[in-house]
This record gives sequence, structure tokens and C-alpha cells, in this order.
Amino acid sequence: MGKIQVMSELLANKIAAGEVVERPASVVKELLENAIDAGANEIAIEVEQGGLDLIRVTDNGCGMDRDDVVLAFERHATSKIREDKDLFRIRTLGFRGEALPSIAAVSRVDVRTRTPDQVDGTKLRIEGGKIVEQEVAAAKTGTEITVRDIFFNTPARLKYLKSIQTELGHIIDTVQRLALAHPEISFQFRHNGHSLLYTPGDGKLLHVVAAIYGREIAKQMMVIQWEDADYKIEGLASYPEVTRANRHHCTFFVNGRYIRSYSLVRAVQEAYHTRLPINRFPICVVHLEMDPTLVDVNVHPTKLEVRFSEEKDVAERVQAAIRQALDKGTFIPKASVKQREKERGVQVEMSLSEKRETEPIHKVVRPLFSRSEAPRTENPYQAEKLREAAVELYRPIDAGDGGKERAFEQRDRVKGSNMNEGQPEYPPAGNHVDQDRPSERNETLSSQIRSHPLEREDARVPRFRAVAQVLGMYVIAQNEHGMYIIDQHAAHEKILFEKFSRKVAERKVNPLPLLVPLTVEVTPAEAETLATHLSYLRDCQIEVERFGGTTFLVRTVPDLWEGLDAARLTLELIDELLQGKFTNPRESIENLVITKSCKSAIKANQWLSMPEMQALCDQLQELENPFHCPHGRPIIIEMTRYDLEKMFKRVM
Repeated sequence: MGKIQVMSELLANKIAAGEVVERPASVVKELLENAIDAGANEIAIEVEQGGLDLIRVTDNGCGMDRDDVVLAFERHATSKIREDKDLFRIRTLGFRGEALPSIAAVSRVDVRTRTPDQVDGTKLRIEGGKIVEQEVAAAKTGTEITVRDIFFNTPARLKYLKSIQTELGHIIDTVQRLALAHPEISFQFRHNGHSLLYTPGDGKLLHVVAAIYGREIAKQMMVIQWEDADYKIEGLASYPEVTRANRHHCTFFVNGRYIRSYSLVRAVQEAYHTRLPINRFPICVVHLEMDPTLVDVNVHPTKLEVRFSEEKDVAERVQAAIRQALDKGTFIPKASVKQREKERGVQVEMSLSEKRETEPIHKVVRPLFSRSEAPRTENPYQAEKLREAAVELYRPIDAGDGGKERAFEQRDRVKGSNMNEGQPEYPPAGNHVDQDRPSERNETLSSQIRSHPLEREDARVPRFRAVAQVLGMYVIAQNEHGMYIIDQHAAHEKILFEKFSRKVAERKVNPLPLLVPLTVEVTPAEAETLATHLSYLRDCQIEVERFGGTTFLVRTVPDLWEGLDAARLTLELIDELLQGKFTNPRESIENLVITKSCKSAIKANQWLSMPEMQALCDQLQELENPFHCPHGRPIIIEMTRYDLEKMFKRVM
């Protein structure tokens, strides 16, 4: 007998399950995707012990008839693919026909399903891939699949599962991503009888974000919209002050499918460039619609990665869409001290696998499909009121008022016209130098900062008046709306950064000859690399020539470096170039601009005269991005009149 044999169907299913079913979250993902493809608009997920004991997914989709429910558990049986060309225009989430037979091969599965035109439904029981029971049974329209004892017949795989908390965290992540992908579907998720997530299914992505991250985060999300002949991009992205410590909260969908893409994460980082502190990432949900023939979703066993035909174009569109939203917004953090009122419902962590820095999920109680599971209430109308409250809870978010109190805004408009009467143009301020004559060390600052008031209709910061300087670091300003705290170093650094950046954009950066050429010694391998990048350095106005062997001479540097340690900066730039840290001259020159701006800006404990403080405030009006310094730190913090009155108990 030959050595090569055809594996049994059961053994082949178990091997295939290794690719499809990695952990309980994989089961949840496959069952939810089937429910979505079935046209459901309400899906309930019940899990016990992190999915190790039980996973139940109930939907109100199209259901299956008696013949289809049996055939669905055969390998490569699918309703999505009919011929070869269908592979190149996939719109559904599942299509390979491997999910259900793979799940059934390593667990005990119960199925109860009915189509709308059937009177009776079908019940099917499968253990270890074998059908052990099939009968007619009562069932609602749709499908209910219960998976018990996952990996009961493959103990070697069972022992590699993590703790209940970890597995539950992966399931929560899966449910949340599918909820973000389909805001038109109502998801309810329960673990051990406790409701962890509910989304209303009203088609509004902002409401799903509020359910996952909380209302406060939802209030600080901006809308992304971009469309051209090839791509349509929609979604939400957080204000620059709302950040996380990892990329986990940058979520991308292509034609409704969640994907992982380093190039898209990189595009988001580039869009927020200089607006975020180092090693911080925004929260974003990006939906990308494109011709399915331009993307291959069948390159990864779990379909988490895709291949774009024009990956660079996709990344550029995403970056442009987010940057467009950032360029339109006003992002002044509020130093609010008012306590957040606790909303009704239970708060749980967004994901037990994440650190506790994430915002809580706000649970909204809602009946499941079964009336017997509705919450107990004091009167028969309260359960329905709870559901209405879920929609009402989110309604103010759409107004875009950021949670401001309308009553106080109206009062401010009435009082605002009179609040400045009788006050001098520049009120006396303590702890600063003589206001009439700037000190000698501020003469350079006075030349850098113009003191004339600016009038710009398109200014992105409100007009305010400087009134004091505190701690030698912060300028205090005010207007009719409230008080503003300005970091003087960050503000001046950003003013200089945009000034120098304009010079670079207008090609007004010139070479500055060195009196004595700088000698650079490198290794033989580095010498060859450096020799191929001499034109690159020349674009940065750094003239480098080979002197012989592994020695190079630096004859000019950018005039932006005038007054700085040009030798050290040049050596650092060449070292970073040899390490491959820079990929284009623009990135290098921008780094030089940031360095020059930081070194030239006013420092802490440098006291300013009142005209200098006001000039600093006025010049913020001219900036394209007056909210963040080149390092991503905030420049201005606002404390509204309402916040102050709340602090002093003038309002309750």
C-alpha cells in the first residue's frame, strides 16, 4: 500500500479548524459575520465563562430551510460564491464555507432556524463534526446557534487558551469592531447574564462610539468625509487631546470588513503630525468604500489583512480625509473641573485585555428578543421608556455643542457687551518686568513678535486679551466667554515653526557656509551609503563632498541653523540618514525646523512685558494650527465662565 492517503473528512475539518478557530473570539466572529450576511438587524450574543462553556448568537436574519441547514456544515458549502469571477468582487464577510464545519469539528453545536415562509423551524445537533440529531422544532424567524465545550475533543489546543478574562477581552474587541462596522445593526452582548454592550442600531456611528467609549469621548470626535471617483471615506476621529498609548484604537473597515493595515495607521499618524505627543495615538473609526476588484480580501486565513492594488493611493486618501477634518476644527482643551453626572446603567471596561486607561462603556438596558428576559420594572411602560432613553441619551451629541450649557451662553451674550466697560486695555499684571520698557533680554523677543492687533475672519482661536503672567511660564488671557491659559514657550515655538516652515515651502532656505569645513569619518560601508545620498543632503542645503577614502567634508549647512550647534546637528542628521530613519528631504528639513524653533523660542522664567504677552496672543490668530506645538503638546487651555462658576458654587 502506498504512503500517501486521502485524509478523512473529519480529520480534514479538525485541521482546518486550526486556521479558523484559534480561540472563542474566533467562533464569535464567524457566527456574527454569518448573521450580518443573513441580513439581520438585531443580533444578541450570550457568552459564559469567556466563551469556554457557551457561546450563543441569535439573529433575526433570513434563516435556513431544512436542506440548507445540513448542507451549511459541509466543507466549502457557501451561498456567496458561484463562479471564479465572484472571487474578484466579494462584498460579503464570509465566503469560503469553512467557518461552520470548522466550529462543529471541535465543539458541540445546536442550531435552531426558520425562514420567513416556513411554519415550523429546524433543530440540528452536531458533536465533533457528526450530526447526532435533526428534527422539526418551533423557532423564530432567523437563526440561533449555540456552541458548547469548545475544543472538548482537542485537549492539546484547549490548554493553550488564556484566562477567562483574557478570552472575554478578545470577544469584546470582536463584538465592538463589528458594531462599529455596522451601526445599522443593534448588537447586545451579555457575559454570564450581565449586559456589557448595547448599540441602538439606528445607523449613527457616533452612537456606537458613545456606547463603546462613553459620551465624553463621543463629544470629542470629528466627522471624516472624503469622496472621489475611486474611494469614499467616512468615519470619526478624535480631537488631538484625546489619545491612547497604542494603535489598538485606530479601526479600519474596507467595504464593511474590519482589517489590520500598518500603512493606514501610518497615514493616520501623518495626518495628526505635530498635533500629538510622542508615542500617543488617536481614536479613529475609518470606513473605506471602494471597488471590490481593487482589493483582495483572500490573502489571510482569518481575512484580517487585505491587499490593495494601489496601497499608496489608499493611504494618501485616508491621510487627506483626516487632515481635512483637523484643519477645519478648533481644538482648545477645557480645564473643566465640574464633576460628570453619573448616567444610568452599569459601567464596564471597554476591553479586559486593555489597560485601564480606556473610557467606560455606558450600558443601556434593553429587552432581548424574548419578552421573558425584559428587566423588571415598576410599571408596564418603564421597559419601553428605557429603550427610548437610549436614543435620547445620545441625541445631544449630534448638536455639536460639545456639552456647553445653552442657558449660560445666552446669558453671556447679554452680559458680554458690558463686561469690559471701565477696564483698561491692558490691566496691571504682577510678576513681570517693566511694561513700558522691555528688558534687554527681551529685545530679541520683541523683534520676533509683532505687537499690532490682528483681525482675521478665518482665525481658528477666539480673540482674547492678555492680563497676566504666572510662574514665569504661562500667560493668562480672557474674553467674554472665559479664561485662557497659554504656554508661552509652546506658543512662541509654534509661531517660529510656522514661520520657518513657510520659508521652507517657499524655498527661501539658503546654504550657510562654514568658516572651517566639518570633517566626518565613517566606516567603509557607511561611506558608500553616504556617497549615494549627497544629492539628498544638498536638497537640505547641506553641501557634503568626499575628501578621500571614508572621509567627507561638510562645507555648508541650512541658514535655519544659524546660532545653533551646526556641527552637532549635522553629525546627528548624517547618523540618522545612515540608520535609514529619514526617507525624504522634507522629513529631514522639518526635523531641522522643529529643532530651530525649540531652540529659538522663549523659555521658562523669561518674564514678558504686557505688550509682548498681547503680541503673543495676537500672533496665535495667524497660525494654521494654533492648538499644538511641533511636539504635539497643547498651547492653549480654556476654562469657561461656567467652569469657574461651578468651582465657586455659583451654579449647582
